[in-house]
Amino acid sequence: MNADVSGQGACALPPPVTPPARSVTSGAVAAPASNEPEPVAQPVARPAAGPDPAPGRGRLVVAVALLDERRRVLAARRREPPAYAGMWEFPGGKVEPGETELDALVRECREELDVEIEVGPVLGEVELARPGWVLRVWFGRITGRVPRMVDHDELRWLSVAELYDVRWMPADGPLVDRLHQVLAGSDTVGWPAG
Repeated sequence: MNADVSGQGACALPPPVTPPARSVTSGAVAAPASNEPEPVAQPVARPAAGPDPAPGRGRLVVAVALLDERRRVLAARRREPPAYAGMWEFPGGKVEPGETELDALVRECREELDVEIEVGPVLGEVELARPGWVLRVWFGRITGRVPRMVDHDELRWLSVAELYDVRWMPADGPLVDRLHQVLAGSDTVGWPAG
């Protein structure tokens, strides 16, 4: 992510859900099953692929927990800024004005990893230390090309047993915990099927 957005933000994780996957191959995004916002545990706005959570006051940062066929997640190590260099994160970045969340996610994966992705259900979100800023993370998988280091100095596929072997960005911590629940089998999202 190219956003300096660490913090001990309050975690607002949704309950486990099994929404349909949204295929994304050429930047086109299938519409969600409903125009209704998804419910959340905390009062954090969650439009279904809309604009920033607090226009003019905050920013929405999007990221993806990319899973491979062995249910490992792709982690990316930051090289900058110096305060965050060496920390690990889910690939993603800021939603630009006029851009939908999922369009931003596809763009960021192209820019940071040079890959095409399929976006699955939401993993969760956290409020960031900056007022009005929210980090929202989806499940996803790579559908085109092999990831390469563009913005990061290392990429690593982590199994559930390896999730805590790296030093994650502080904002990603609650989402890594949620991911661990899913990958360890104590929770499920029903995606990808099989």
